[in-house]
Amino acid sequence: MKETLVVFDFDGLLIDSYSLLKNTFKQFGLNIGDQECFKNRRKFLKYIGGGKEFIGNLVNITLPKNQIIREALTSYYQKDGVIFPEFVTTLNSMIDDPMVHVGIISRNFTFHPGKTIRQVLANSEVNHNALDFVIPVSVGVKKINILEGMKAKHYKRCIFTADEVGDYNAASISSYDTILMASYGFDTRDRLIKKVKIPADIIYDSPAELAKALCVLSNH
Repeated sequence: MKETLVVFDFDGLLIDSYSLLKNTFKQFGLNIGDQECFKNRRKFLKYIGGGKEFIGNLVNITLPKNQIIREALTSYYQKDGVIFPEFVTTLNSMIDDPMVHVGIISRNFTFHPGKTIRQVLANSEVNHNALDFVIPVSVGVKKINILEGMKAKHYKRCIFTADEVGDYNAASISSYDTILMASYGFDTRDRLIKKVKIPADIIYDSPAELAKALCVLSNH
């Protein structure tokens, strides 16, 4: 029986979503702003810009165009998307370990997010076919409900990795033993610490630092 559960977030944590979104929106004459501003926006505002970008994007982004943008973003993810290279060896090592139950939970913005995530992993030479689970989180579904449902008593350790304040809160309420946060994703170190007082020593500023911490925790 697998003794360790490792749950990965996807966008912002394993993959540079900002660059994929920015390049996709640029094709339609839309500007989501610089990365620092992008990281400080909440939910849908990330995808229509903020500040000086907001009005122009709001005028141009009709519902049909939004569908076209999502189609283009999906194609871009599936064709060119790759995870940060620092995570490739770590993920494959965990997937190959018979004692580790490992997978991904993500509120991905593309069409067919499960397929998209697996294709990005395949592009990155991650053995996604042996991954234990890929769970797309639909609009209106709370991550906490999924995290609570996955946490079984036979696990000796439950590890969750993410990059947003809401993810940390969900894992904390679900009593995950170990939570690792990335400050290079959708929330900054400053926001992670000030918003909910996340301990500074569980926040990692680069994929390399976080991948190394995961290797130590999981003995890989």
